[in-house]
Amino acid sequence: MNALFATRNRRAAELARTLWRFAPTDLTLLIEGETGVGKSFVAARAHRAGRRGRPFVVVDCGAVPATLLASALFGHRAGAFTDATRPHRGFLERAADGTLVLDRVDALPSEGQTALLRVLEEHSFAPVGTAVFRSFRARVIALADSGLQQRVEDGSFRPDLYHRLAGFHAHLPALRHRPEDILPFARAVLRRGRRPARERATLSAEAGRLLAAYPWPGNFRELEATLTRARMQGDSGAIGPADLGLPGGGWPAVAALAAQRMAPLAEVERLYALCVLAAERGNVSRAAAVLGISRRTLIRWRRGD
Repeated sequence: MNALFATRNRRAAELARTLWRFAPTDLTLLIEGETGVGKSFVAARAHRAGRRGRPFVVVDCGAVPATLLASALFGHRAGAFTDATRPHRGFLERAADGTLVLDRVDALPSEGQTALLRVLEEHSFAPVGTAVFRSFRARVIALADSGLQQRVEDGSFRPDLYHRLAGFHAHLPALRHRPEDILPFARAVLRRGRRPARERATLSAEAGRLLAAYPWPGNFRELEATLTRARMQGDSGAIGPADLGLPGGGWPAVAALAAQRMAPLAEVERLYALCVLAAERGNVSRAAAVLGISRRTLIRWRRGD
C-alpha cells in the first residue's frame, strides 16, 4: 500500500502525475527517498503500467558480495570458476524484456558500477566464462536512499552511471513533509485488515492527533507496522494513544516538528499531554499527575476541547 498515487499533498500529487506519464515508457527511472517512502511500490506500479505480464526482477545491490556480483548479474557457465558446477542465469538474463529493479543501487561497488554502465551503453552482456554476448532488453529502474548526488560529488558513485540511470529522477517526499496524508493512510490500513471475530479497528481522535504529529522516521512502512501492531494488540475496537506504542523518547522529535509547522502553543501543549498519556499507557490519573493538571483538564485536552 502506498499513498503517493492517492495523496492530498500538492508536491506528492504533482510527482505522481509526472511518474505516471513516464511509467509506460522505456525511460530509465531513478527513484530516491528515505526508507519506507514507497520506492519499491512505485517501481512495481511503473512495471505494471508498461510491461505487465513480463518478468519483474529485483536485485538488492547491497546484499550481493562484490566477489559474486558479476555472476549474480550476468550469470556464468559451468566451470567458469571454483564451485561453478552448473550454469547459472543471472539477473539480467532473467529480466528478459521485462523490468530490472536495482534496489539500493547506491551500494554498488565501483567494479559493479563500471560493469552496469557498460551494459546500459551497449545493451548487451556476456555471462562469466563466455565470450558470447546476449542482448539486454529490460527496462531499468534504480532505487536509492537520499544522497546519491552527494556520492557522485564525493567520487564514490560514477557520474556517467548516475546520468544513465536518471532518465527521469524522482525524489519521493518523506511522510513528515506531507502530514495531510498520515490520517487517510492510517484509516486505509485499518480498513484493510480485520481481526477474526472482532469489529474493525477505529482510530480515536487523540490517537489521530498523535499520529499526525509524530515525525515517522520510517515513513509509511513504520506507520503501517505501528497500526498493524496496535490493531492486533488492542483490547477494543478503538485505538488510543497508549495502543500505538510510539517511542517514549519521541517527544523531542514531535516538538521539533510542531515548531517547524508553526503549530499554535495550545496544540503543542495538547500534543505533549497526549505523549505523556501514551507513556502512562492511557492512565489518565497518572498522566495528569505527571503533567501537574487535573484529570478533568486532561480529559478535555484529550477530546480536543
